[in-house]
Amino acid sequence: MSNAIPFLIQGKNIILVIDGKSHTISKDTHISYGKIVEALKEQDWDALRDLVEPKKAIIDFGNGYVSIVDGEVFWKGQPFHNALTARMIEMYQDGFPIDPMVRFMENLMDNPSKRSVDQVYGFLEKNSLPITEDGYFLAFKRVRNDYLDCHSGTINNSVGEIVEMERNLVDDNPDSHCSTGLHFCSESYLGSFGGNGPVMILKINPADVVSIPTDYNGAKGRCMRYEVVGEVVGEASQAFVSAVNSDYSSDVDLRPAAAWSFAADDEPIVSDDGEQLYDLQRVYGGWVEYENMTLDEAKAQVEKNISQKKAQLKIVEAGTDNEF
Repeated sequence: MSNAIPFLIQGKNIILVIDGKSHTISKDTHISYGKIVEALKEQDWDALRDLVEPKKAIIDFGNGYVSIVDGEVFWKGQPFHNALTARMIEMYQDGFPIDPMVRFMENLMDNPSKRSVDQVYGFLEKNSLPITEDGYFLAFKRVRNDYLDCHSGTINNSVGEIVEMERNLVDDNPDSHCSTGLHFCSESYLGSFGGNGPVMILKINPADVVSIPTDYNGAKGRCMRYEVVGEVVGEASQAFVSAVNSDYSSDVDLRPAAAWSFAADDEPIVSDDGEQLYDLQRVYGGWVEYENMTLDEAKAQVEKNISQKKAQLKIVEAGTDNEF
């Protein structure tokens, strides 16, 4: 065991002396502040050394490709910035385990398309689709009553099936709204898709995602491969309620949940003046038509749509599905 590390707490700063070198840890800027406080309380001097010295951070993440140094995510030694890394930093600072997200990033970086690398995580967070423990993600697909695909009627989507096609046959243009590829979607898209057949739960490697079409508010995608891991029982919004692992069986009702999910923020979204903001969702379809409006603006737009006989809208708290 390492020798005790001298330290001094001054307001929001902690001053430590490790091997004769002084370190100032600020609550406002140091990514590991919370963990450092816990290590001090536990007198875990070995853990404290690893938390304070950034050069050792790389050993904590996955296969060694992902590191967090001074509040920045690095991939194979190069700084990397997108929605995924921003969330990883936020969750790490708050003390949450990020192993599923690290595995997700490792899988995602096997995707040969930069556009897909940039888009996939944002698609998941926007549509509240969970990441599994092994770094894949879950999505939905509606099929016919005989579990064949709705488009061609030739692809079996029963639980346990693995469906795949050549990547270069999948349309990678996001502006091609209805095109070739294996399709997956969010819960909100299910309401705009014809029929009332079974809704299946798909497990998808982010490396296999080819494009996220721009229509339907980015609520669907195309990939080259997926595994059918379950069938929705009841409401799709309640489908992800149990732990996800690699043990799937067609003999049970699988209702998997995220090893890493996207819970709504505790605090409401407000304007610069502190006024709570709202989104307008389509009553039929569920996707968001307008974002971050004041209550008066939202009510006025609802009335405007009614008077112009446009799509029916409902008011929800900004960034959530909570109806006003």
